[in-house]
Amino acid sequence: MQNHLFKFFLGLIFVFVVILISSFSFQNIFEEIIPKQKVRSDKGIYITANVAQASRLFDNIKAQAKAAGINTLVIDGKSAIEKPLLALIKEKKLTSSTKLHPNPWLTKLSNALHQEGFIVTVRLVVFKDDHLAIARPDLAVHLSGGGIYRDRKGGKWADPYSDEVRLYNAIIAEIAALSGVDEVQFDYIRFPAEADAHNAQYPALKKDVSRVDIICTFLEEARRRTQKYNVSLAVDIFGVTAWQSQNDINSLGQDLKRMAKYIDVISPMLYPSHFHNGYDGFANPGSEPYYFIYAGTAKTKEILSGEAVAIIPWVQGFNLRSPNFGTGYISEQIKAAQDAGATGFLIWNARNDYSVPFRALKK
Repeated sequence: MQNHLFKFFLGLIFVFVVILISSFSFQNIFEEIIPKQKVRSDKGIYITANVAQASRLFDNIKAQAKAAGINTLVIDGKSAIEKPLLALIKEKKLTSSTKLHPNPWLTKLSNALHQEGFIVTVRLVVFKDDHLAIARPDLAVHLSGGGIYRDRKGGKWADPYSDEVRLYNAIIAEIAALSGVDEVQFDYIRFPAEADAHNAQYPALKKDVSRVDIICTFLEEARRRTQKYNVSLAVDIFGVTAWQSQNDINSLGQDLKRMAKYIDVISPMLYPSHFHNGYDGFANPGSEPYYFIYAGTAKTKEILSGEAVAIIPWVQGFNLRSPNFGTGYISEQIKAAQDAGATGFLIWNARNDYSVPFRALKK
């Protein structure tokens, strides 16, 4: 009898051990098959690098942002990260094997904001780059008549066809990831389209490679370099890109369906005031906060059907050609984004004046 009881209890112990081992094994298997969910921006505002370094002003904005339900700060970071790299690329010593280190300022900032409960997104302006064009004029976009191309605001651009230019920006993205941010957001990830862009000359032009191919090549490299840090990759796109005319795709190099393979978040900049008069039949698009956010988000969602990409549009947090601008203007945009199935929203104000948006969110 005792022998049978011993065997019975021994059998129970064996079964228990097997279950534990199996559970552990299956957990490991599922962790390998299903990657951990990346942190994604949800409800955010844009912060300039200058404001992020002005402690009193920044503290005030953060306090108001928290009270308004904002959980994400999108902070300019390229100017801080690029300084040591500019010297290397000027001397033509920047390579794919260059040893990288976290950026001290961004690391400290990320840690502090995480302690305050914020998601940290670093915004990197990619191909519009005065500093790189000055350091290496041979990497800049030029004009057919001579001289360096400038957009309407006088900004210089680096040549997206250049392997060096793309490597430079991919390395900056990796340093941002290495510095502890949750998300790397690429802006101006396109070819120039303003002013004399039709006369632009690209020193590294590859005639058999499309602009779409070039943008996707950059995103693929950025994804490869940042994937080990478990950060999200996001891209900002022109609002009109959501309408995806073939001319816009070809000139800008932004094919949303193809870009989706390499990114986690797409943020169309759907500021109503930025659509030209008469667009989609509206005399002044700046007076139509609901329509353009809803239509742009819905069109982006339709284009990306079947892709695992979150749609988080930028909404207009400033008054430009918007006679009805106010708290209602902000609320209508946010409602439009929600109604169209967006994952969240980001509010843009270049001066970081969010007094109107904060009042709207607190209602």
